Amino acid sequence: MKLRGIKPMEGEHVNVTPLIDVVMCLIIFFLLVGHIAKKASIKGIKIPTTVTGKSIGSQSNQLIINIVPRSGGGQGYQGRPRIYIWGQYYSYDNLASVLREYKSHNPNLKLVIRADVSTPYRYIAPVLVACAKAKIVSVHFMTQRQG
Repeated sequence: MKLRGIKPMEGEHVNVTPLIDVVMCLIIFFLLVGHIAKKASIKGIKIPTTVTGKSIGSQSNQLIINIVPRSGGGQGYQGRPRIYIWGQYYSYDNLASVLREYKSHNPNLKLVIRADVSTPYRYIAPVLVACAKAKIVSVHFMTQRQG
């Protein structure tokens, strides 16, 4: 029985079509991930530092709430901040219903609150109350390590 061998290449050219396909998939992937990361976090928030912070662990099932301070001309804090989820503004009044909607789609939801270091607690407390009304049990505050 005669075994067939591999046909020798007639030319010295390498087929780069699969390489181009992989590179295009990587480009699309990084464009999408960059767009998602841009919508998840908002500039203008100075994250508080901590010494004892812990990592959440898995990044899956996370919802990030951004509490953005209002800009103003004077010194100090400028009033009630704005709340953004995925780049969309929500009022304090309808936050509980929005969180209930997210919770209904994802029962294992982990909520991460990104608030500016200068935000008074009286503006964070209504967000925590909305989390309790939506029955979200995993609530975390985003911090960064000192140093």
